[in-house]
Formats: sequence, structure tokens, C-alpha cells
Amino acid sequence: MRGISMRKRFFNQQGMTLVETTVALGILMVGIMASLVLMLSTFNFAERNEQEIIVVNLAREGVEAVRALRNNQAIDLFDGSYDNKNYIIDVDENFNLDNELFGITSIEDCADCALMLINGRYLHGGGGAGTNFKRMITIENVSSSEKKILSRISWTHKGETHSFLLEANLTNWTNELENIKLFNQ
Repeated sequence: MRGISMRKRFFNQQGMTLVETTVALGILMVGIMASLVLMLSTFNFAERNEQEIIVVNLAREGVEAVRALRNNQAIDLFDGSYDNKNYIIDVDENFNLDNELFGITSIEDCADCALMLINGRYLHGGGGAGTNFKRMITIENVSSSEKKILSRISWTHKGETHSFLLEANLTNWTNELENIKLFNQ
């Protein structure tokens, strides 16, 4: 008789014990922590992707600026005077390659390479808002009719320095067009 009354009392309890409450709170905390970790990693991933998009576009802009100078014949890229030198170049209304970086071999050592955000554009100097991006353009000689353009981007993110290099080869296509015209005459 006594065993039956204890069993009835055990199964008919109203409410939770301290152990059950602790286990339930532990499971709830694990779920909340997993959600927070997922949210934080998503924010970090989005921030890193945003910076990578900016970096790739800055590098591409540097190569395209040199290509535009060649195409508009603003400079004679193939006369040898630009070979194996480092430059800063801005894509604005009067961009050129007059900004040679004398004695600078590393983008990390280049204070002039820092890009500022001015009216939504990344430019060197000019007193805009400082950014953590730097850009340096190098022109290397491949042959008398071909140059390798190196667009280096360096940036810091959360105390770590990162770098990106975009290479493009440009040919002296205007000279080859002149040779074709002469051949067809």
C-alpha cells in the first residue's frame, strides 16, 4: 500500500523540479548562443565581401585608367619611359601618369598611395575621408609592343594587412593598325 501512494505522488506532481528547469534553460541558452554566433559570422562575412568588391573594383579601375591613357594616346606607353616604375593614378577629369613614385618599391611603405573617399570616389589625396585602401600601379616591359600593368591594392581589416594584385597585358594595337593600313595600300 505504501509503494502505491509514493508512486501516485511521484507521477502526479504539479510543476517542474529544479533539475528540469536547469536542463530546459541550458538547452534554451545553447540555441540562443548558436543563433548569435550565426548572426555575427554573417555580419563578418558580409563586411569582408563588401571590402573584396571594393578592392577588385579599385584594382580594375587602375588597369582601366592606364588602358584609357593608351587608347586616347595621352601617353606613349611604349616609348620605354614608363617601364619598371610605380605610379599613383586617379580616374578623374584630368588623370595622367605624371605621379611617379620615386624610390617606393612596396605599397605598404607608400604614404602617397592612400586613397581618400571624395564625393563617392576613391582618389589619392585631396582631403577627403580617409580609407584603409592603398593603390599603386606598376608598368613592366614585356616586349617592344607589350606592357604588363600591375594594379596593387593593400588594405587593413581588423588589424590584418591584406593585398590584392591584378595583372593585365596591354599591346601597342595602334602601331599594329598602322602597319595593317600600310600593308593594304
